[in-house]
Amino acid sequence: MFRPKMRIVLMISFGIAGLANDGVSQKTPSRYFGEPILTDTLSTLFIPTRYSAEFHLSNKIALWGDYYANIVIYNYRADSYKKLFEKDTFIESFKSNSGYSYYGARANEKVGNLTTKWFFLLVKTKDTNNNGRIDEKDPSILFAVSTNGENLRQITDETENVVSFDTFDKQGFILVKIQKDSDNDKSFKSEDKEYYFRKINLPDLTLGKGIESK
Repeated sequence: MFRPKMRIVLMISFGIAGLANDGVSQKTPSRYFGEPILTDTLSTLFIPTRYSAEFHLSNKIALWGDYYANIVIYNYRADSYKKLFEKDTFIESFKSNSGYSYYGARANEKVGNLTTKWFFLLVKTKDTNNNGRIDEKDPSILFAVSTNGENLRQITDETENVVSFDTFDKQGFILVKIQKDSDNDKSFKSEDKEYYFRKINLPDLTLGKGIESK
């Protein structure tokens, strides 16, 4: 729940303990804030927190990319905040409307992950192939959270890798591109060449039928 009447201070030394890495043991790194994103004009800003450069240099994890650790949900009307994920994880950088990824957005800019009702996230939560690190071969899982920071929902699971998604807000759906684990080794590689698309309905997040190329 939101913390009542507490001032949110944008400090570099924002301490959030714990990592959701399923056995990947790491020391707790320092955090710093990305740019706030206005997700609900009536109440809410999303403020991503990022891992420090020292973390990437000293840990065998996520060395291949720059990932957010968590998101602070700030209710500016109530002047209260909470973390989106109980434990820190690896959230892929958000994409702009042009489709390119970037590491933050000003409060008056629209982000490609955002629809009228939902904010979508690609998150790496687990070292599925047990190689001692979370990396590009582990699956990206699609999550959705309502624009006011409530109702966090996991939509896909670790058996498939969500490569990308495109939002069609006016038409009421997003289209997700998914990579299959062709050899069932719990590792997603370039050799896993089976992909398909799937629609997710925005009103209730139900999944449509798979769209295959075969």
